[in-house]
Amino acid sequence: MKPDQRDIDRHLQCGIPVLEIQAMFVPRISPTRNLAALSQSCRSIHSLGDMQTREQCYQIRVGPKDSSINKTFDLLMEILKNPKLGNHIREIVQTRQPSIEHHYVQTAEQRELSAGDKDLLRAAILNAGFAGPQESAVLNMLMQNTTRPPGEKWEPYKFTTSAYGCDDGQIHSTFITQALAAILISVSPNLESLVMTQPFHTFPGFYRHFESPEEDIVHFPLDQFLRRANANPEKVAYLQNLRKVYMIVDDKDSDDRFYMALDLLECATLFDRPPSIESISTDAICDDENTEVRLTLESRSSNISRIHIRHSSLPSPFLVSLIQSCKKLREFQYTIGGRCVLGGWYTPFTAKTFIKSILSHNDTLEVLDIDAERNMHSFYHSYFDKGLVDQKIEEERLETLDNEDESKDYERQMLQSISTNSGSLKDFRALKRLNVGIGLLIYFAMGVRESNEPRKLFLLPDVLPESLEYLCIRGYEKGKCKVWDTHIDALVASFVSGSSGIKEITGIEEMIPNSESVDNPDDDDHLTCLEYKICKGR
Repeated sequence: MKPDQRDIDRHLQCGIPVLEIQAMFVPRISPTRNLAALSQSCRSIHSLGDMQTREQCYQIRVGPKDSSINKTFDLLMEILKNPKLGNHIREIVQTRQPSIEHHYVQTAEQRELSAGDKDLLRAAILNAGFAGPQESAVLNMLMQNTTRPPGEKWEPYKFTTSAYGCDDGQIHSTFITQALAAILISVSPNLESLVMTQPFHTFPGFYRHFESPEEDIVHFPLDQFLRRANANPEKVAYLQNLRKVYMIVDDKDSDDRFYMALDLLECATLFDRPPSIESISTDAICDDENTEVRLTLESRSSNISRIHIRHSSLPSPFLVSLIQSCKKLREFQYTIGGRCVLGGWYTPFTAKTFIKSILSHNDTLEVLDIDAERNMHSFYHSYFDKGLVDQKIEEERLETLDNEDESKDYERQMLQSISTNSGSLKDFRALKRLNVGIGLLIYFAMGVRESNEPRKLFLLPDVLPESLEYLCIRGYEKGKCKVWDTHIDALVASFVSGSSGIKEITGIEEMIPNSESVDNPDDDDHLTCLEYKICKGR
């Protein structure tokens, strides 16, 4: 965040000394590198900035190791004694996903605190919204200096057991790291970025009547904390500056060469209403096949405007629910590949359904990146040359209806709400950057409609948005499809003549391959590296 020059001018006109103005605005400068550059040219800003402290506090990692929880607890106590330290925290990373659903088992306190320090801790817990039994439980979590669960027993050739049953410490450490993360968030007013694992464990029947769970069955503290704050963001002082969230996939029981289950829809409901929230991102996820019902997000309810889902495998209704939940969608990215599908089944991408959904944001969408053409079987080059694309898409739709699970009426209703949407690529008046496969590009340009009237002839450059500045085309090879060649030749001619507003086009002279899921991870060395990688046993 940069200081507003109008605010600075207003303070100068009021006769406020320059040093006082600097003190007001230095805490608002982000990221740290911007302040570092300023501090090199101004001694007073350098002294106010306290660069060493800022760099130490900029990102806080809360991991499930004893060394991590103790270091984080010490920092938390420093902040409670000197609240200004919390202003420096911009990103919190929490790395432990619940392996089972369980209530917390309280055990003897392991930390020794003075009465005054303990009062500070209690006050912070209450300020974070934990009261009554929750306050007592969270305090007990914070007073642990080891992640080893109470009553832990280990015998040769048997599972490790504890008060949580057959658990090797994952659940106990999850409670502790979540409690630390929740209280840290509550004392970090300038927090901009949250990197975290799914804070709840999904199992069949977790959702009731297609809604999020009530608080009385939510056991994990970070889950509770975020649900409360998101329900009434105007009533809390924290999370007001949160801009982006990255969801880590951290399933210790799964093979990370495969797409891993993460309930992104439920996760989105934890932070889709803070006033500054912009984006949610993740990598290498798939839908949870064990979930009996999938949450349907409320239409036009989310402040999230940028969605990035990379190297994943998700059904179209999942994506539609996310898209429809946004009040204004500015960026949408969905790519497949880099992982293997468990069981070998691919997840089809229904282009017509997707376009009908994204048309709801034709006035605001600026960036669209879809790399899933390997999962669109209606876009074979021969179908375009033979004029069969619409027929194949209709056959695909009917086949989907025949195979549809009767229990998914809620999905059918959601898709019905966008069924009358019609339009084409040209209708996206704000679109600046477009990354798609050649088949989706041509079909998107053709447009979706309900009538069966014959298609009118067109050329690609005539139906692109006037706002478009960058176009990346995947999977195009000259000579493979006459229809594609006709459109691309016209596009190149328009670009060369200068009649097009596009500044850059890639994927024509050299083919950019479409991504695809890995067939056999044992024989494939192209597994994608994730943005945040958590080492096993961490």
